Amino acid sequence: MTGARPLAPGAVLLDTGVLVAWYARDDPRHADVMRWLQSFRGELHPVEPVLTEAAFFLPVRLRTLLADLARQGAIHVHALDTAAHGRMAELLRKFADRNPDWADMALVWLAENTGCNRIATLDVNDFSVYRIQGRKRFEMALLG
Repeated sequence: MTGARPLAPGAVLLDTGVLVAWYARDDPRHADVMRWLQSFRGELHPVEPVLTEAAFFLPVRLRTLLADLARQGAIHVHALDTAAHGRMAELLRKFADRNPDWADMALVWLAENTGCNRIATLDVNDFSVYRIQGRKRFEMALLG
């Protein structure tokens, strides 16, 4: 994906913790995420690294559900390109003091690329600090 591509109205970027809590019934935030998802009307947009990270945290028996979400169109997965990797390198250096993870920086890149600043995350501490294009704050659609 290169250049800005606006997402549909009501779109929300999707972070790892929400995906994990969605399927892991023993996750302390499972009930909160399920309530939020039941009332949510819009599109969910993760990046590939979010699915990879979520798969790592989920039991093997639940990992196929992530692929099913994408296949069924329940989530709209964004792949990273060379420009994304270049921008992520800048972001990783900029936020190095926070020890940012790859998926978070990919979501910042996606926000910059699409203009979407709403994010479903349980990681409020980091996404309260990260800025879109160095200025704009994320709007938390699901508070941590």
